[in-house]
Formats: sequence, C-alpha cells, structure tokens
Amino acid sequence: MKNILFPLVTIVSVFLFSCSNNDNEPTTPTKAAISGSVILYDEGTTLLDKSNMNVKVVGTTPLIQTNTNAEGKFVLPEVPFGTYTLEYSKTGFGTFKKIGVVHGTNGQATFISDIPSIGQLSTTTVTNVTAAVLNNQVKLSITTNPAGNTANRRYVRFFLSTNAQVSATNYTYFSAVFVAQINPFEKTITQSELLSAGFTSGQQVYVRAYGDSFWDNAYDDPTISKRIFPNLNGTTVAATSFVVP
Repeated sequence: MKNILFPLVTIVSVFLFSCSNNDNEPTTPTKAAISGSVILYDEGTTLLDKSNMNVKVVGTTPLIQTNTNAEGKFVLPEVPFGTYTLEYSKTGFGTFKKIGVVHGTNGQATFISDIPSIGQLSTTTVTNVTAAVLNNQVKLSITTNPAGNTANRRYVRFFLSTNAQVSATNYTYFSAVFVAQINPFEKTITQSELLSAGFTSGQQVYVRAYGDSFWDNAYDDPTISKRIFPNLNGTTVAATSFVVP
C-alpha cells in the first residue's frame, strides 16, 4: 500500500506545483506609453506657450490622445505596440504629423527624443508674382501683404512645375522658406539650379508663391511621395510662367 500511494502523492504534488508556477509567470507586455515634447512658436521665431497642443495616435479605437503641459511635454498612456502616425494640432497652428513611429521595440515604452518646433499658420498673403529671364537666370519678384521689412519679417516659399495648375500640392520642385525683409522680395534662380531640379532648357515652367512660417511644420507623406506644408497661407495669386534659359 505504501508503495502505491507514494508515487501518486508525488505526481499530484508535481502537477500542483507546475500549475501554480505557470500562474505566477509574468505576462509579456503588449502596450506602453509614448511620450515626448514640443516647442511652439508664432509664425516667426518668438516662443509661445507650450501647453494645450493636442497629440493623438491616429487610428486607435478608442482614440488615444492628450494635451501638452506648460513645459510642452506629453504622455500617451497604454498604447498597443505597433507603428503609428502621431498628429499634433492646436488652434492657430498648421497640423504637424510624425509618420512611422515604431512603438514597443523590445517591449518598452517609447520616448520621442526628436522635439519638433511647431509654428503658427502664416498670416502673409502673396499679392503679386513676376518672373523675368536675364543672362541665363530667372528673377522672381514676390510682393506680400503685409510688406516685409527689418522690423516685420515675412516668410515666403515658391513651387515650380511644368503644369499650369502648379500649387503647394501639385509641384515638381519646392523652394526653401525665404525671409522677406523688402517688398517685393526678389530671388534669382540660376540655370544650373533649374536643370538640377529636373527641368530642361526651353521648357515652360510655372511658378506659384505662398506666405509661409519660419517653422513650417512640414513633413513627408510616404503615401503620396510628397512633402506637406501645413502652415502655408492659401491666399495668393495665379501662377506665372517663364521659359528655362
């Protein structure tokens, strides 16, 4: 009898210990926080209050979102691991997006160390644009309202295309943001710059200009292979054209 009961007791004890041990094993995390911060500016270079910018994880249900605090910091809690787009928005600012945020590497929370500088929407309207070709160069003249001067800097950007419907979303080439301190603002484009941009001599090219902000909130959208410019002022004039020298 003793020889029969001893193995049974041993088997039961091992089974109970095994079940108890599995129940106490830590589970692998599937979600964690995403945190970061922002710096906010007006349409120039003046720092603004960093609070109350909404940051949300696009595509989550229910939507995971939060607002920045006075230091510009935010924490998005309990975000399931995955790859996301973060959208930053606040009244008076062009919406900025950070696309392709990989969250949960090695099962850890995500801290976004790249701090975006986000500017307000441009209040600069473009009232006239001319283009003149001289000595293998194109001279652009862009008039703005308000007028740019040393005490009231304005910011402009232009777009080029062989399509007469050139715009901020339909373009072949986009310029940098230029500081306009004289009205009209003038910019010379060399022949080599135009050729490097993919245009050819004798080709008719259309140009359209917009008011922009120093911190333009621009980001690349891989779904359309275009750069997005959220802070542009849409009030502008029709495109003008020139022939590439």
